[in-house]
Amino acid sequence: MNRVDKIRFTLLYNETPEASCYGYMELNRDGHMIALYNKYGEEIDMHGGHEFVRIRVLGKFDDEDRDNFYSLLESDGVG
Repeated sequence: MNRVDKIRFTLLYNETPEASCYGYMELNRDGHMIALYNKYGEEIDMHGGHEFVRIRVLGKFDDEDRDNFYSLLESDGVG
């Protein structure tokens, strides 16, 4: 089961965001980050000079069924 966490960026592409900038982090079953997403749910480069803090866990989903992933994002207002 993969997990989706809501995050707040403190650095985004090596720059400090002007306002609170949220996004999402996907972790695999071992707890390793496998993807980052912006506030619109679009995947961004994981190695683009980002720093963030975790806000909360949105939920878990089976990687074979990505519909649950998008449902978690929609429950947080993405979409």
